[in-house]
Amino acid sequence: MKLRRSTRVWLILWVAATLAWIVIGRVAPDAGCLRIIALSVAWATGLVLLWRLSLAAFRLIVHRLTLRLAFSYFLIGIVPIPLLAVLLGAVGYLFAHQYMANRLRREITAIGEAAARTQAGLPTLRGDSAGTLVQSDVPWLRPGEKAPWLLGLERPGFLVSERDVWLVAPSGKGQAVVLRLTDPSASALQELADRTGYTVGVERGESAQKRGITIQTAPKKRDTETRVLTPEVRPRVRPSEGAGLIDGEWVHAFYLETALNARGENAETGQNVAVLAARTSPRVLFDQLFSQGVPEVGRIFWIVLLSVAGVLLLVYLVALAIAFVLVGGIARNINRLTRATQAIARGDFSVRVNSRSRDQIGDLARSFDGMAASIQRLLVETALKERLEGELAVARTIQHKLLPPPEARSSGFAVHAHFEPVAEIGGDYYDYLSVRGGKTAFALGDVSGHGLPVGLLVAMVKAALSTLLEAGHEGSELFGRLNELIYRSTDPRHYMTLVLLAYDPSTRRGVLTNAGQLAPYRVRSDGGVESLALPSFPLGLFPDKTFPACEFAFEGGDVVVFFTDGLIEAVDAAGEPFGFERFERVLRERSSEGAAAMREALLEAVRQHTGETTPVDDRTLMLVTLE
Repeated sequence: MKLRRSTRVWLILWVAATLAWIVIGRVAPDAGCLRIIALSVAWATGLVLLWRLSLAAFRLIVHRLTLRLAFSYFLIGIVPIPLLAVLLGAVGYLFAHQYMANRLRREITAIGEAAARTQAGLPTLRGDSAGTLVQSDVPWLRPGEKAPWLLGLERPGFLVSERDVWLVAPSGKGQAVVLRLTDPSASALQELADRTGYTVGVERGESAQKRGITIQTAPKKRDTETRVLTPEVRPRVRPSEGAGLIDGEWVHAFYLETALNARGENAETGQNVAVLAARTSPRVLFDQLFSQGVPEVGRIFWIVLLSVAGVLLLVYLVALAIAFVLVGGIARNINRLTRATQAIARGDFSVRVNSRSRDQIGDLARSFDGMAASIQRLLVETALKERLEGELAVARTIQHKLLPPPEARSSGFAVHAHFEPVAEIGGDYYDYLSVRGGKTAFALGDVSGHGLPVGLLVAMVKAALSTLLEAGHEGSELFGRLNELIYRSTDPRHYMTLVLLAYDPSTRRGVLTNAGQLAPYRVRSDGGVESLALPSFPLGLFPDKTFPACEFAFEGGDVVVFFTDGLIEAVDAAGEPFGFERFERVLRERSSEGAAAMREALLEAVRQHTGETTPVDDRTLMLVTLE
């Protein structure tokens, strides 16, 4: 994988900073500032490289759909499991903590109340109605001190001194007994441990409005000589700690309560919180929660809990297997599609996915197969079309070679022609041929339709016309033979209109024969325009037809204009045809300019009339100037 330029720069900086840190440490270990700078640069560049590596790995994962699906499933199906486990563990631990703390509070309260009722010889406190101590068996609480908390004491609470934590329990109106909890030989903690089943201890904590609560389990340096820590007390039924996750005493709980004698006036000392600490094992907690008075009840709860967990695990594993099967099916189809797409990119259009899936991926694969088949079929058709177009191009070249040059001059006449087919093979035809007796035959025709069949018919007519003219056939007889030939060779859908003028320059006379073609015009030098009309049927429609022929006398300078209907029927954007009137007007206006000028004027007039409209028929024009 090629690294980006910026990544290479960061990598060089990291290597340089790391080497500088190592070299400075060995060569000049006292240069602390330089080494710290090099280390800082190495750490910063390393973090940038690590971030870029993570992004590259993520992009690599999501680049391929298979890895993307697997990664998505991992995020959705796997990642929540440890998170849920952490959440359940935290909730369970908090529940256990609160349960243990409440039990510590209940049991220490019960111990204090029992001590006030039954134990004699305990230190006693008594105050007057003004909240002043009048009697105190506790050395650090002297008579005459203010003790307003003693008047409102209804349940056991805590007192703190500089070194100790005391439990104070009401024994009458304004009276209380005191138990020293931090005394290692005190029976209160042992009784608390026996009642709860926990390993317990007592400590002092510091409480401040802005800093929160701090629990100290070791003396501060300044208190090392004066402070004595109370060792933990274990329940007598479990003199030693168990081992392992179930029997190990790793579940901790704390019960905190503000000391009665540290509300406000002693807050600056920070020793105003009494802390009961306990720890136990999960097995003890479970027995306390579920065993009730019969141990078998706990086993029932264990069986129910494990059964539910097993069922949930089984359901999850089944769901996991189904998900893997579904993801695997999607990934397989995607991989097949990828390989098929790559094969098509290489030019192999025969590849198929052949997916049997009935989902959207399967529909996509079947659509891909249909597309590949269509492309393969289209390529075959395109190849055939290209070959046909090549053949048509050759045929068009041959057709153009069959036609004489568009401009020619000979003894007694001059020709100016224009041939404009709309397809590769046009249906129009013009020709001028020398015949017996010094005559020249001028012919113009139009075969119905376009394409290769029409081109073949035009070539056949040209060959037949040349042969018949060389054999001495003229006029109606010539057209009759052509009609029989076309009728036998084609179907009624293909017919041909043809007009032919056999002109004798020595006499300036010509015989005109027409078979359904538009009548040519004779344009006189004085501007007169005359239509040489001979109505008749086209060639090839009916057998045994005769075609009219008429002899005309011409004068020197006359121009005979032959044309096909593609010029007359050329339409503009509104669908209006060019028409005979415009055609004749151009001939009259340009009659004095000669045949070449008339040809260009006619073509330009048609182009201006049609504009951008695409022609739909061949346009052929031949002007013969008789000299």
